[in-house]
Amino acid sequence: MANLSEDMHMSMGKGFIIAATIGLLSAGCASQADRPTAEISRAQTLIEQAEKSGAQRYAAAELDTARDKLRQADTAVKDGKNDVARDRANEAAAGAELAAAKASSGQARQAAQEVQQSTDTLQSEAQRQQTQPTVPTPTPNQP
Repeated sequence: MANLSEDMHMSMGKGFIIAATIGLLSAGCASQADRPTAEISRAQTLIEQAEKSGAQRYAAAELDTARDKLRQADTAVKDGKNDVARDRANEAAAGAELAAAKASSGQARQAAQEVQQSTDTLQSEAQRQQTQPTVPTPTPNQP
C-alpha cells in the first residue's frame, strides 16, 4: 500500500511539473503573440512615406515626433512592455500621417503660389502692352 501511495504522490508531482512547464511555455508564446509587430511595421512604413513626400521640409517637427515615438516603441518592446510599445507605435503612425498631410498641403500651397506668380506676371505684361502706343507698321508703297 505504501508503494501505491508513493507512486501516486510521484505521479502528482510529475503532473504538476508538466502542467507548470506547459503553462510557462504557453505564457511565452502568448507574450510573443502580443508583440506589436504589425503596429511597429505600419509606423515605420508611414514614416518612410512621409519622408519621401517631403515632410522634412514642411512638417519637420511632426516627423521628428513620429520618429521619437517609434524609438520609444522599440525600447518598450525590448523592455517587454508590449502595451506601451503598441501605444507608442500607434502614436508614431498618427504623427507620420499628420506629417505627410502637412507635406502635401505645403506642396499644394507652394504650387498655388507659383501659379499666382505666373498669373500676376502675365497680367502685368498684358497691361504693359495695352498702355504702349501702337505704332503703325509701314506698308510698302505701291506704284
